[in-house]
Amino acid sequence: MKKLLVALALALSVTACASGQGGKTEWMRAYGKTFYEPNDGMAAVYIIRDDPGQDTAPLSLVMGQQPVGSLSGLTWMRLDLTPSLYDLRAYGTQGSTELIITVNAGQSRFLLIQPKPPGNADLQEVSQAEGRRLVRKGQAVGSNL
Repeated sequence: MKKLLVALALALSVTACASGQGGKTEWMRAYGKTFYEPNDGMAAVYIIRDDPGQDTAPLSLVMGQQPVGSLSGLTWMRLDLTPSLYDLRAYGTQGSTELIITVNAGQSRFLLIQPKPPGNADLQEVSQAEGRRLVRKGQAVGSNL
């Protein structure tokens, strides 16, 4: 009888491991393998531009003194960054907005860049759910530092 119980317990544990559900929350299972996690020891920062509507002028991003890239249309870029403090600046055709963030290893952050009249750009953080939705909706154009 003991052998039967041990065999049954072993079979159940193998089945649970094979299903790939062990230890994952419902939220993690919902996203599945369709979204990439940050690289080991790094943070993933997604810069996203939602549908620009009628204002299709490119918006540029600078980190510190280094240009990172620009976004026009429904696009996004991913930056793999080491854990640290970063000074990001979004530029429109006539002005800019600054956002200072701190990232930790294993973290994913989502920043929305959008035009702000007259000729400025706004950079703000959005939730994980909203950021992932926008990334899936847009097209990758970005650079990876």
